Amino acid sequence: MTATTAPLSAHKPHRFGAVALLIATGGVFGAMFPLGKLASRAGVAPLAWTLSMLLFGGVILLAMALIRGQAVPVSRLHLAYYAGAGLLSMGLPNFILFTVMPHLGVGLSSVVYTLPPILTLAFAAALRMEKPGTQRSLGIALGFAGAAMIVSQRSHLPSPDLYGWLLLALAIPTFLAAGNIFRSRFWPAGSSPLALSAGTMLAGGGWVLLLMLGKGRIGDIASLLDAPLLASIQAALNALQFLMFMRLQKAAGPVYVSQVGYVATAAGLASGALVFGETYSPWIWAASITIAAGVLVVNSARRT
Repeated sequence: MTATTAPLSAHKPHRFGAVALLIATGGVFGAMFPLGKLASRAGVAPLAWTLSMLLFGGVILLAMALIRGQAVPVSRLHLAYYAGAGLLSMGLPNFILFTVMPHLGVGLSSVVYTLPPILTLAFAAALRMEKPGTQRSLGIALGFAGAAMIVSQRSHLPSPDLYGWLLLALAIPTFLAAGNIFRSRFWPAGSSPLALSAGTMLAGGGWVLLLMLGKGRIGDIASLLDAPLLASIQAALNALQFLMFMRLQKAAGPVYVSQVGYVATAAGLASGALVFGETYSPWIWAASITIAAGVLVVNSARRT
C-alpha cells in the first residue's frame, strides 16, 4: 500500500472552520455517551451495541454516498485502506476495551482516551508529517493537562492486581493515534471523506463481527431488541460524527483531529450532568476550561 496523499500542510481550512468543526464533532461524540448508558440500563450487550453503531452507521453513510452519486471505491488500494483504518481505529481498540472492561470497569477503561493527541503528535513528528512548533506543542500540552486533571481524581486502582490490565488498556490510545496517522498518510488520492467514512466504518463493523464470532457472542445481537430506537439514534449520530471527523482530518491533519477526544470529554461531562444529574467538583470544570484553552491555542497556531 502506497501513500498517495498530498502534504498535510496543503489542506488548511478557513480560520474559524477548523475549530468549529472540531467542537461540533466532539460535541456529537460526547452526546453518544448518555445514549450508551441508557442502552446499558436497557440490557443491550456492549459488543452488540458497538456492532450496531458501526454497521448501521456505515450503511447510513453508504446510502448518503450513493444518493450523492459517490460510489464507494473497492479497488485493492481502497480495500486495504478500509481494512487498516477499520482495524486500527475501531477493531483493535474495541477488542482491547471489551477485554479490559470487565476488570477495570467502564470509568477506568475510558481514562486512556485522553492520550491519543499526545501520541499522535509524537508519531506525526517522528514521521515528519507535522512540525508542531512551540505554540502547537503548548496547546496539546494544555489539553493533556486538562485531561490529566480529570484523570487524577480517579487514578488510584482498587487493587494492585489491576495494573496489568491498565497497562493493556494503554494500548488503546496507541492504536487510535496510529489510526489517525494511517488515515492521513494513506488517504487514497481523489477519494471523498464520505466514501472513505462509509468503507472504514463498515470495515470496523466487520472486525467487531469477527470478534463476536470468535468469542461466541453472536447471540448478543438479540439484545438490541431491548432498545431499537436508541440503537437507531446512536447509529445516526455515529455516522454524523465520523463523517465530520474524516472531513476535519482531511482539512487539518492527524494531530489537530486527535483533539476531538478532549472536546468529547467536556461534552460528556455536560451531558452527564444534564441528563443523569451527575455532579462534578470545581476541579473538573476547571479541567474542562483548560481543555478548551488547549484547543484554542492549537487553532491559533495554525493561523500564524
